[in-house]
This record gives sequence, C-alpha cells and structure tokens, in this order.
Amino acid sequence: MAGRSGPTFQKRQKEKARQEKQREKVERRVVRKQDKAAGIPSANNEIDYNFNPYEGLDEYVDPLLDEVEPEGQQPN
Repeated sequence: MAGRSGPTFQKRQKEKARQEKQREKVERRVVRKQDKAAGIPSANNEIDYNFNPYEGLDEYVDPLLDEVEPEGQQPN
C-alpha cells in the first residue's frame, strides 16, 4: 500500500473549518430558540405585525381647517 497517504493537511483544515461553522450555526439556532421561548425579541429584522405606531397618540386637529374665512372672499 505504498503511495497511499491519508488526507492532506489542507483537506483536514477545510473539514475542521466546515465542522466549526456547522457547530456555530447549531449554537445560534439553540440561542434563538431559547430567546423565542423566553419572549426576548430577536436581533434580526423580523416584522412585528402587532406594532401600532399610533398607539397612545392624541388625535391631531389641524388648526387651519378650523379657521373660517370671511364672507365675500374667494380662497386662492
């Protein structure tokens, strides 16, 4: 079996990098799942469909619409 060598150093490094990346992805998934269970909002750009930007604001009344123009004048 002369001439048969094991995987090269580069292949080992590439495989280790792949495994490390997979491990990090699994860790991120676990953290996201735990945060979701705890009710913590995620850091990514998920849309909150229950958000109301107008909640708590008073109704706006335009003062110009309430003014009455003197009779006999045409609006410009």
